[in-house]
Amino acid sequence: MTKKVGGGLALDPYADYASLAFGKAGIRNLAYSLSQELSDKGIYVGTLTVKGFVKKGTPFSPEHIAATFYTMNQERSETEVAFEGK
Repeated sequence: MTKKVGGGLALDPYADYASLAFGKAGIRNLAYSLSQELSDKGIYVGTLTVKGFVKKGTPFSPEHIAATFYTMNQERSETEVAFEGK
């Protein structure tokens, strides 16, 4: 099982953050590529794309993100889940 966490800039790039967006897009591409290669072997690969700023006490709190990550791990059905706050 392999999981990665990426950011919303991979889905919605913003020119001022282009250098950061490249890395996020790379994580996303890697997750999809590994999923294609490893799913036949029973290995789950997924990426959780957080589309906001992580901050305690908000819909983007680490606890909410962790719960979504845990659900991904349990279900193992989606290569990518976009977390938009809970």
